[in-house]
Amino acid sequence: MNVRTELEEISPVKKKLRVEVPVETVLAEFNRVAATYRRHSRIAGFRPGKAPVALVKRRYRKDIRQDVLRKLIPESYDQSVRERKIRPLGQLQLEEVALNEGEPLVYEALLETLPEFEIPEYKGLEVRLEKKPPDEESVSQELERLRGRHAPLISIPDREAARDGDYAVVDLVGKYVPDGDEAIRQENTTIRVGDERTQRDFNQALLGMEVGEEKTFVVDYPQDYPEEKLAGRRVRFNLQLNDIKVKDLPDLNDEFAKDLGDFDDLDQLREQIRQGLSSQWQQARDSSIRRQLIQKLSEASRFQLPEILVEDRIDTKIRDVAYNLARQGVDPSKANLDWNRIRDDLRQDAEQETRAALVLSEIAENENLEVKPAELEAELRQTADALNQPLEKIRQKFHDEESRMDLEARILRRKALELLVEQAVVRED
Repeated sequence: MNVRTELEEISPVKKKLRVEVPVETVLAEFNRVAATYRRHSRIAGFRPGKAPVALVKRRYRKDIRQDVLRKLIPESYDQSVRERKIRPLGQLQLEEVALNEGEPLVYEALLETLPEFEIPEYKGLEVRLEKKPPDEESVSQELERLRGRHAPLISIPDREAARDGDYAVVDLVGKYVPDGDEAIRQENTTIRVGDERTQRDFNQALLGMEVGEEKTFVVDYPQDYPEEKLAGRRVRFNLQLNDIKVKDLPDLNDEFAKDLGDFDDLDQLREQIRQGLSSQWQQARDSSIRRQLIQKLSEASRFQLPEILVEDRIDTKIRDVAYNLARQGVDPSKANLDWNRIRDDLRQDAEQETRAALVLSEIAENENLEVKPAELEAELRQTADALNQPLEKIRQKFHDEESRMDLEARILRRKALELLVEQAVVRED
């Protein structure tokens, strides 16, 4: 197809493409589509397929024009971006379209493209680690947490008043203010006094209360409170303290270890804790190194980002937020969250990650990194396991060329980051 194009650079990543398809090409396509309509149309007074072409064109003018556009725009657009050596991002965005039979097809499209930039120095980047590897004190602290987690609650009959750390057994009734409708009713529910997870007004009310005492107080819940029926509402609570309990910590001995699982003695439990803490420390260490390297790449590469890539990254982060809420039993659509504010809060990290991803792609190309078939297969298997879906279903999802190329690009970026990790200079403070 012989097309004329003009390219206007709006910014390093935004361009306007003007395409003109010659009149002879447009006319030929109008005639081809009209002939198809003629063969299949039924117009009164004419045998099937015998109506005059001019009449068919008048009768089906809008439909024929739409079919011509559906044919000529994608073909001319693909040809134009290839000839101009443009790599557009996202879907075609048309601004103006002019098409009439007997005239050229003219349209303008807004494009976002990948930026051109120089790869910053990426070998031997320095990162700093502050967290020390676990020691015996860390093992002892974890043992104490295990004691607390497996300690039964026992009543303290001679305790005069509730204090920080106690477990208060209460009856409570909450009513909305001012309408008085009941919002919540619980009997013999347990609340830990002074715990950071306990609502502040409950902590203040319970502190110093005696068994059998009642209190009334008002709680103003924030708009983003996870429980929908309480979010943004004022509730007056009547609270009665029924009992005060504390944890009865078990002794740290071999019997305690045996009660926790398949351990012969306390030393064996300590060893498993030691190994677990070491594994967690190593994972945190590796994560910190990667995070710092991504930040350094982003800071060293100050080029303009395509907005479509940033928005895609924010969308991914929003889905993660929604998924985490769902895991906690909160319906994201009913969580009364300001999603626009959340998007704004996520933008800075999304821009950093997008910039780093573009640089990593260039590093992968600069280092001639490749994705081997075995690596691609391993990635598909890991994805299937992570999503708990059949492998064949995942293979089908990445069957088309574009999806497969996206997957390969992701693997290449990861390999490039691993290369940076291997060459990084790690300083442990």
